[in-house]
Parts: sequence; C-alpha cells; structure tokens
Amino acid sequence: MIATWRDFPDGTDDECDIAVIGTGAAGGAIGKVLTDAGLDVVFVEEGPPIDHLRAGRSVAEASRHIFRDGGTQVSMGRSFIPVLQGRCVGGSTAINSAICWRIPDDAYDRAFARFGLADALPLADLHRQYDVIERDLDVHAVSEAALGRNNALMRAGAEKLGWTGQVTRRNETDCEGSGRCIQSCTGGRKRSVDVTYIPHAIEHGARVYATCRAEGFVTARKRVTGVHGHFWDPDTGKAGGAMTVRARRGVVVAASAVQTPILLGTLPIDGHAHLGEHFRAHPGTGVAGVYDETVRPWLGATQGFEVTHFRDHGIKLEALCIGPELGSVRLAGIGASFMEGLAEFDHLAVWVVAARAEAEGRVRGRPGHAAAISYTPSAGDLRKVRSGMRSLAELHFAAGARWVQPGIHGLPARLGRDDLGRIDDAPLDARAYSLVATHLFGTARMAPDSTAGVVGTDFQVHGLRGLFVVDSSLFPTNLGVNPQHTIMAVAMLAGERIAQASA
Repeated sequence: MIATWRDFPDGTDDECDIAVIGTGAAGGAIGKVLTDAGLDVVFVEEGPPIDHLRAGRSVAEASRHIFRDGGTQVSMGRSFIPVLQGRCVGGSTAINSAICWRIPDDAYDRAFARFGLADALPLADLHRQYDVIERDLDVHAVSEAALGRNNALMRAGAEKLGWTGQVTRRNETDCEGSGRCIQSCTGGRKRSVDVTYIPHAIEHGARVYATCRAEGFVTARKRVTGVHGHFWDPDTGKAGGAMTVRARRGVVVAASAVQTPILLGTLPIDGHAHLGEHFRAHPGTGVAGVYDETVRPWLGATQGFEVTHFRDHGIKLEALCIGPELGSVRLAGIGASFMEGLAEFDHLAVWVVAARAEAEGRVRGRPGHAAAISYTPSAGDLRKVRSGMRSLAELHFAAGARWVQPGIHGLPARLGRDDLGRIDDAPLDARAYSLVATHLFGTARMAPDSTAGVVGTDFQVHGLRGLFVVDSSLFPTNLGVNPQHTIMAVAMLAGERIAQASA
C-alpha cells in the first residue's frame, strides 16, 4: 500500500515493528531485508509517489514534482552550489544515473577502516551485499546499443590518450538510451528502488505513507518508540492531518546526509557536537566540446562511460547525456550569441569531472523547512576540479573536437587546443566555476563512542535505544566513487543485524 495525504485528509495512526523514514537507496534496501525477515515495516516518506507521465513532460515538471525544493536546494559559502536530491518514493535513486560502484579497497581503507569501522562494516560483508544488489537490480555494463555518440566519443578520446576508462555499470534493464534518467526513467527501465525494493516490501506487508513529513520522535526513557509528523500537499504546500507511527522494535532513519541530522536535532543525543558537522560531497562541473560531426548529446545512457585514470588523485571523469533544457547552461553569451550556440547544440558533447573533496561543511535546519547547508570547497579541492577540467578538454581534442567551452569565469568562452594552458591559470575561487555538489556524506558519522561521532557501531544513535541511522550521513568521509551501491550495501547489513536482534 502507498497512501498519500489524499487518502488520510484528517491524518491517521499506525503501528509496526520497524518504522523507516525515507524510501531512497538506504530506506528501500533496509526495507527489503527487514520485510524478508518477517518484520512489519512502515515507511514514512516526505515526497510523493512518482507520476511518470507528469515527470516525463519536461525537466521543469520533473524538478517540481520529484526534486527537493524543486531542484533549488543549494549550499551557501564562497558561492552558491546546487545540492540535488530526490524527494519522492525512491529518493535520489529515481533521479540519478543508476551508476553502481563497488567500493575499491583503497577507498574502503580511507573511508571506513581508518576511522576504526572495519569490524562494524567488514569489507567482505559489503561485497556479499553487493552480490545481492547486483542480482536484484540487474547491474551490468551499458550495452553498445544504448551507449550513444556522447559516451562513445569519450571512450575514443581515452583510448587515444591511453587513459584507463570503462563502460559504466548501472542498475537498469534494456536501457533505451533516452538520456532521461533525471526524470525518473519514464520508460521504467532504471531499476531504482521505487520499482524494485519498495514494491517488494509492500508485497511482504509493508505500508508506505507518502507525502508525510516526519517531524519528530516518540520517546520513553531514552528509547525511541515511534515517529510523528504531518501529511501535506506537495503542490500547494498546505499541511494535512497528523500522523503517528508506533514502532515496537525501533525507528530507522534513512533520510540522507541533509535531512537526517535535521531530524536527529529534535532529540537530545550524545555526540551532539558532531551532529550536522563533517558534511562532505563530490563537487563537480563540466566541459563541453564542439564537434564537426553530429553528436546529439541527449541520446544515450545518461552516464555510460567513465575515465578512472586519475582516481588515485581524487578525480573521476564521466560522460553526461542531457538535453538542451539542462545542457544549454554550458553555453556562453546572451541574446543572439546564445542562440548561435544553441543552434549547434546537437554538435556538443558534455563531460563532467567529480572531485573527492577534503572540505567539510555543516547542515542546520528544522523539519519541514529548507535546509541551511554551509559548504565551500577548499583551494585543494578546486585544484582537483581545475585539473579535471583540463583533462576533459584534452579528452575532447583527442576525440576530435574543434574547440571546448570551459565555462570558467574570466576565461574565453571557447578555447582551442593551443589555449589549454589558460585553464591551468584559472583562479582557485569557487565563484569562478559552475559547481554542483553530488554524493553527500557525513553529518551523523559512525564512531565507536560519542566523542567522535553520532551513531554507534551497532547503527544506533549514541545515548538512545531503538533509533538507527543507515544512510550516508553515517559515513565518516566521502568515498571518491559513486556511493549508491555502498549506501545500499551498508543499509542491508544494518537490516540483517536489526532483524537478528529482533528475533
């Protein structure tokens, strides 16, 4: 059952074994494990079920319908940086590019083992969960038929330069290469959790209360026994009836590195000094190349090829297939000059760099209000971004581009092959780049005790019983690779332990 504010205009109550806040990668994965174990599960989801017809009309309609804050959520610091998240049944798995990366050994050591979490999150157990996820979600390399010219050009450039790269592994079935992943895959071919693990949990008795905003917790003697909130209408913002879910065995928070610390902030917890702190991300931007041949960058798997040659340096390069609604932001000029650029959009290839950043930010806010995210990439982070942009430009020319469009303030709108040194001299100032923050971590980090973090190695919040955190907010730092696969694996591992403790 998926219910919304329309089904309960006056509100309702429910009770269950485990209440799960959030239906994204972590919530969907743990819900699958818990219901398979025979536990009675209720999901509380702030966003709506996805209306694929509505989301498919346009990027603007999809943004209004399934993105948090209509796609306008930003971090504030030296510059405003978009922080894109899904707010719908399926969470960000519904709007991402479906990339599935197993955590490399070096990333595991850096992100978990170095923080004393090797026993809590054994690498062998994560790989065991990866096996399950890859089977359930049909994870495989993008087919040649779905690759498209944009992805193929990046592969050709990497091969010419001798750079290590690979066709991207993603969770999808028979991708048709429409380049519309951010609109929730209107063809239903992406195996996001709204079409896999959430329906599976419902078949095993779970209930989903969508358009229901969690606002706080029911507690008794330092034990969390439920969650309360309100239904609301996402189209009008009008509040609806109240909702309380009593949870006999505990509440799982899987609301993301942004929303989880805000929810936990409604409680007095140990480790509060770390709550909302240590916000990490992979900031990135793109470089467009203009080709003599027709590219049609809107056709192909949204992200079908990646260059991993510089991963040890904290830099990952990826192709990005998008339509003119979003791709045109890479075009320079206004008026007639902008229209000239738009006229040759089908000759554009758009590729992006994501950096494993070292900067930390913070998250503050109240449930139901826009989050206050403070974050500024460091000079070292921007050096990685700038280096990645230089590499993207070299890739474009290796693949046959006439010129590139760096999109860096202070540089010419177009650069030729002999002008790439200009990128090396670009300022290390976040205001000079069109950055986007993806892959969010921290804010409720896991640690053996409350002096170092918010969540214990048993996934329970320090100082409280029955309150578990299973999303990427518990990651002590960023991974340097796409995190969805690891978020799901960690959540499934947590689900196994919670189910065993409840047996």
